[in-house]
Amino acid sequence: MRLNKLTVVIGSTCLSLLLVGSAFAASASNVFDSSATKSEIISSSFDDLKVMLDQENNTRSIAVVAPLVHGGDFQISKQDFIFYKSNMEMINKLQNISSLKSVSLSDDSLIGEMVKKEVTVSYAKKLGLEVTPQEVDAVIQQERSFLNDPSITGENNDTVREIMKNRIRITGLSEDEFWNSDQTRKEYEKALLIGKLFDKLVADGEIEKDNGADFGNYQKKILESYKGEVIVDKSVLNN
Repeated sequence: MRLNKLTVVIGSTCLSLLLVGSAFAASASNVFDSSATKSEIISSSFDDLKVMLDQENNTRSIAVVAPLVHGGDFQISKQDFIFYKSNMEMINKLQNISSLKSVSLSDDSLIGEMVKKEVTVSYAKKLGLEVTPQEVDAVIQQERSFLNDPSITGENNDTVREIMKNRIRITGLSEDEFWNSDQTRKEYEKALLIGKLFDKLVADGEIEKDNGADFGNYQKKILESYKGEVIVDKSVLNN
């Protein structure tokens, strides 16, 4: 399963916006409408996100904050959720920029998508799938080369670059520090694990290679098998 170029956009502190296999990634070729306000939406979205993350970090520095979700070998924090929700709202705005309308994104549906990704990664590990540091190095180098190659042009590519520029900006890290951070590397490891699971399922005849819905349905089965192991505490969002 080849990682979509937009995976680079979605990796985050949470870095949990890696939507490999999602409906959004599948339709990435025509996601963004052309508009003079696009850069403003991206910049302001990340500015607002930084304020929210700073507030949450201040809260975490003075109190023990329970995870929003915990299950088996993973946790999802309130900070992770804030990042994910903010980025999905930004993407929603960019998709609907010409009409200035947006679709409501419920907290339940967003949490569900985050959990589905994490249990898919856990399932891949249980099957014995692994990702080497060298594989992570290779995919990060590939994405960085794409972002820094001025010969790769086009509306979508420019939007990807603008999003990543702002994503790195709000961290306060240099580009090298961002790409070499444990958080960034862990998210690419997750993406690669999901990709390897996809390839295994295709090879085993469990799903069809060119049918994204097949993989989505398989992920739902994985999620169902984790019922009872995954605990969601939505009260954390009010703290």
